[in-house]
Amino acid sequence: MLLVSADMGGGHNSTARALEETVERLWPGSECHRVDTLDVMGPGVGRLFRSIYVSNVERTPWLYEFFYASEWRHRWFAQASKRFTGSWAGRRLRTEIDRFEPDLVLSTYPLGSSGLAWLRRHRGLGVRTGCWVSDFAPHPFWIYPELDANFVVHETAVALARCAEPEVAVEVCAPPVVRAFAPGDQSEARRRMDLPADAFVVLLSCGAYSFGDADATVAALLGASDKICVVVACGRNEQTRGRLERLGLPRERLLPLGWTDQMPTLMRAADLLVTNAGGATALEGMASALPVVTTSPIAAHGVANANLMVVAGLTDLCPDLPMLQAYVRSLIEDRGPLRKLRDATSRHLERYDLESGLRALAAPRQPTLAGRQPDLAGRQPDLAGRQPDLAGRQPDLAGRPWPMRPADAFFAHVETGPYAQELGAVLELAPLPGGRAVTAAQIRRTMQARTGGLPPMRRVLVRRPLGWLLRDSVDAWSHVEEQRVEARTDDEDVSGAVSDFWSRTMPAGAPAWRGLLVSGQADGRSTFAVKLHHAQGDGISALGLLDRLLDPVPGDRLSERRPAARRRTARVDAGQILRGVGRLAGRGLAPRHPLNQTRPTGERDLVTVAVPWQRIRDLATACDAQPHEAILALVADALDRILRPAGLLTPGRPLRAMFPVATRPPKLDRISGNWTGALAVDLPTGPLDLAQRTARVRTGVRLHDRQGEVTASAMVMWAAGQLPRPLHRGFARATYNRNFFNTIVSYMPGARGPRTFAGADVRAVCPVLPLTSGVPLTVGVVGSGTVAGVGVLLDRGLGLDRGVVKDALRTSFMAATETPHGPSVAVGAAG
Repeated sequence: MLLVSADMGGGHNSTARALEETVERLWPGSECHRVDTLDVMGPGVGRLFRSIYVSNVERTPWLYEFFYASEWRHRWFAQASKRFTGSWAGRRLRTEIDRFEPDLVLSTYPLGSSGLAWLRRHRGLGVRTGCWVSDFAPHPFWIYPELDANFVVHETAVALARCAEPEVAVEVCAPPVVRAFAPGDQSEARRRMDLPADAFVVLLSCGAYSFGDADATVAALLGASDKICVVVACGRNEQTRGRLERLGLPRERLLPLGWTDQMPTLMRAADLLVTNAGGATALEGMASALPVVTTSPIAAHGVANANLMVVAGLTDLCPDLPMLQAYVRSLIEDRGPLRKLRDATSRHLERYDLESGLRALAAPRQPTLAGRQPDLAGRQPDLAGRQPDLAGRQPDLAGRPWPMRPADAFFAHVETGPYAQELGAVLELAPLPGGRAVTAAQIRRTMQARTGGLPPMRRVLVRRPLGWLLRDSVDAWSHVEEQRVEARTDDEDVSGAVSDFWSRTMPAGAPAWRGLLVSGQADGRSTFAVKLHHAQGDGISALGLLDRLLDPVPGDRLSERRPAARRRTARVDAGQILRGVGRLAGRGLAPRHPLNQTRPTGERDLVTVAVPWQRIRDLATACDAQPHEAILALVADALDRILRPAGLLTPGRPLRAMFPVATRPPKLDRISGNWTGALAVDLPTGPLDLAQRTARVRTGVRLHDRQGEVTASAMVMWAAGQLPRPLHRGFARATYNRNFFNTIVSYMPGARGPRTFAGADVRAVCPVLPLTSGVPLTVGVVGSGTVAGVGVLLDRGLGLDRGVVKDALRTSFMAATETPHGPSVAVGAAG
């Protein structure tokens, strides 16, 4: 969940904290990320807007009132203001949404809602989006018909919201405050706060900035009766707190506090809450069943909040201090008005909650084959039997796709002719308990349940203009097909079925993924292949998506499943980037091989093998190499065995492999598009033993890494993405081809613990990398637990037999432990 809030007073962030708490309670383990709209809008914007707000309320309230009233009186003025701020905030929020890729976006700040509405209207934002109004009375800047739902805190606010926007989707919820604000034992709360047990305790709170004349208000309250104890929450206003402390009154009469986290306890201890704004503090008082009285309300929204709360029967209004003093004096003798306010608040709290609105906003809608937006009405009744009606709230997104990030668009640009940019994985599944094989129905039910919470699985690729449409749901029955094979010939039949599956391009106009279950194998085994478009993300992202489709075994709690710690941005070394760019430019074109002259057929052969991870570790240890360096050497050995007998290598020339390298730490529970740089690694071919091959690969990889090639390639990709789209497309097609590399090899660390899918143990995960222009062979390796899965994708035009390829892979990878540990390593290193 992405929270769009702002540090403007305390109310917007208080509402955000309440929503975070509710989300975690509804969906344990969810990841919440909060952004400050004003900070996103640019350096210094937050400080400027806060100073303008404080200055208007304290020094020029007439100007603040004029602006507020103009929004209501002149619709054109409100719409123009919302368009301006929406464009400003929306363009900046788009980056945050791309980076986090949320399932839900919730706003608690008007300018944030304005930006989200602009993105929905102009950029096709398809993620479910809701706004929670943290004032009692909404105003035109709070309400947006483009959003799926706008939540207000009382029925009386619904009509006001619809006056601002007649077609808006409005729902009523409980006060959006954390659960700590709740009725409780008053005596215990007073004991904890060291307040007199028999006093009439008044809690005076004027918001985070302590607007208004707190000194005069305190004097009026203390003058009402000597039985009154006033607790003043001064917020961030240390000047006010200092003045009150200098009065020298005993704690039994006056307790001034600064910014405090004890407000829930103070509200349980108090008899009355006095405020002048009607914002978050008043909502917290409502949630605590504490009677609220408003006095001398601040201009504009403060007056509106006070008036509407009076209409709702949830506050009494004392326009000036003499009236407040008389009102409080009367309460000492007669508590009837307080009971009336408390009863009205309790009835409201019994009727509404926060959970039902969130459930309705996030609820998966029934899939429809025609891609219609189904009705959500009747899905989530609230505690009073109401049914939040979000049916039809999401506007038609046809023709308004969400723009792709340039790094993602790169892989849509290079997709021409038979070069489908589809990557994925092949899962080897063990039998279910009892020896039964997993069924297609079980696979489809699992996929149906998971895709609703995975936005990449609901995206539809749109070519003109290039971008994504987001479906509410996916029909897994139409996306997952099944093919049965004969048990006695299952190895070859499985390979053929999966190869044919990868030869078929995914249909347009549907979410960009497909799955195939190959069943009927001996001993209850099954194979499940799943692929998606490369524009969805790089290999790490694809593995992260796959990991969210799988289930960990009980007790497995990977660190990747926890929210990521905030990281400092690494300092860019300009010198290293320049060296890396120079190194890339100096590499020249890739070596020429018959491999890259093969005419593409559009048909694929896919070969997968699973080998013990320990074999790779043994080779790396023996040769003083990193695992990825050992894997590159093993792949080089296998490719030499495959291609040299077929006449697809030029003697004496290495194979140049593009080796993708993640430019951000892998975090397998978050999908974030393509974020990779690359190394151009020359794989040594010819009659070498594994030690020699590994030593040469190790030397080359470390040299390229020291020269900054990964950072430089990522920077070049970024710079190319800033070009106009036609130039970016031309750059992509001119560079991502046989002119600069002969093959693609990738290694990715997978889940460290065992996984299950649809109840079946996952024995191996074999990755599949797409081919590209003039590059008819790719190799991917994933290390998961104790197994390494290897996947080789070939164009059938190479004329290579799948069995020969599989034998060569097994020979190379299984021979790793036979590598000599002594002289061979020394000779290899010297060579």
